Amino acid sequence: MKPTALIELFLRQLKQYVEKNSFVLVDREVSKRFLASRGMSMDMLTDVILSLKPEDCFDGPEADRDPRFADKWTVAEFSPIYRGELLYLKMSIRVDVERAKCLSVKAYVERRDDDD
Repeated sequence: MKPTALIELFLRQLKQYVEKNSFVLVDREVSKRFLASRGMSMDMLTDVILSLKPEDCFDGPEADRDPRFADKWTVAEFSPIYRGELLYLKMSIRVDVERAKCLSVKAYVERRDDDD
């Protein structure tokens, strides 16, 4: 677990970028199925992201593990509660262009290394 101050900085930047520029939902079938099955709109997902707290973070922030993105993107994983259900939410930010991505959103089952 990273220091709380590092998680707070990540969240501050994430929320700033989402409020300013919104975010990109990475096109993954598992995320699309999850959102559809819960009737969760992009506005609802935005609300979840903007309400994240440091204690929701269970991994990261750290450089993206994909070497193609490691020098630009920082990733953190969260497990917030949405309508009584524990979610798995993987978020990424890129500071130099003030962008945010949601890499994955799904029901939290257990800690996984595989994202799909």
